[in-house]
Amino acid sequence: MVAPELKNVSNKYLAIQNKTLLKQLEQERDKTKIFEDNFLAEISKVSFKPFPIPKVEKTKENLEFHAMRSDAQVGEFTDSYSVQGISHYDIATYKKRLAKWVEKIIIFKEQDKGNLGLNKLVIHHLGDQVEGEGIFKGQAFYLDSSLFNQLFISVEQEASALITLAQVFPEIEVYAVDGNHGRPAGKGENHKDTNFDRIFYMCLKKWCENQKNIKVYISESPTMLIQHGDFVFALNHSDSCKSWNGIPFYGLERMVRRLPDLYGMIIHYYLGGHHHQSANITDKILMNGCFPGGSDLAINRMSINSIPSQKIFYFHPKYGINRESNLYLDEAVKLKADKNRIFTSYK
Repeated sequence: MVAPELKNVSNKYLAIQNKTLLKQLEQERDKTKIFEDNFLAEISKVSFKPFPIPKVEKTKENLEFHAMRSDAQVGEFTDSYSVQGISHYDIATYKKRLAKWVEKIIIFKEQDKGNLGLNKLVIHHLGDQVEGEGIFKGQAFYLDSSLFNQLFISVEQEASALITLAQVFPEIEVYAVDGNHGRPAGKGENHKDTNFDRIFYMCLKKWCENQKNIKVYISESPTMLIQHGDFVFALNHSDSCKSWNGIPFYGLERMVRRLPDLYGMIIHYYLGGHHHQSANITDKILMNGCFPGGSDLAINRMSINSIPSQKIFYFHPKYGINRESNLYLDEAVKLKADKNRIFTSYK
C-alpha cells in the first residue's frame, strides 16, 4: 500500500509531467501552423490564368474515372548498383513516371469517352507522397533530397499534373489521407497533425483553387469515408496493418470485416497503399502499387521487386467498380551478362 504522502508527491509530479508534455505538443502545433501559414502564403502568390473547362461528353453511359495515387516517395534514392541493377529511383525518375501516369490516364479517357462518358476524374490520394527523413534508422543514406525539397517538388509537379488533367476532364475530385512517411520523425515523436503529406495536400488545394473544376478534400483523420453513388468508400494509407514479406492479406480482410460495426454502415470498398504491391482482396479491398518499384529494403532484405504502377478503375453509381487496371509507369528491367558472364555490378 502506497503511503498518502508518497501518493500525493507522485500525483504532483505526474501533473507536472503532463503539463510539460502538453506544452511540447502546443509548441509542435504552433511550429506546424507557422510553417503552413508561410508556405500557403507563398503558394497564394503563384497565379495562372485558369484553363477553360472542357465540355461534358453526352453518352448513354456516364461512368466515373477513378485513379488511386499513393507511395510516390518523392526524395527516395535507390542506387541501381546496390540492388543488382533491377531497380532505380530518384527525383528525375519520379518526374518521368508522373508524366507517364498523366499520359496514360488521358489515353484511357480519350479511347473510352465516346461510349462511357468519363466526365469526372476522382483521385484517391492514399499517402506517402514524400519520403521523409527520419522514418527509419539510416534513412539519410537513401535520400535524393531533403524533406523540404520533397515538399516543394511534389507541389510543383503534382499541381502541374492536375492542371493538365483539368483540361481533359470537366470535373476532378481529389480525396486525400496522410501516409506514415509524411511524419518528420519516428512515430510518436511529433504532433499527430504534423505530417508533410497533409501540408502537401493543403498546398495543392491552394495552388489549384482558381481552376474551378478541381476540388480537393483533405481528411483530418487516418480514414476517410466517402459516398460515391450507392457505394461507400473507405480510404486509409494502411500502415496500421503490419506485414512481413508482402501484403498482409488476412490482416486487411479481418480489419475491413470490422468496419461496418465500427461505423454503423456498410463499407463497400476499401482503398489502401503503403505495401507497394498492387492487389485485390475479396473484390472489396483494392491495394495500390507504388512509384519507386523495388527499394533496397524490398530487394535486398525481402527479395521483393515490383514494376512501378498505380491502379485505376471505372465506376458506375449503381453497379460499382468495373474495368479495373494497373497503369505501369515503367518497364521491368532485364539483366544481361557482360563479357565476363556477370549480370550485376562489380569492380
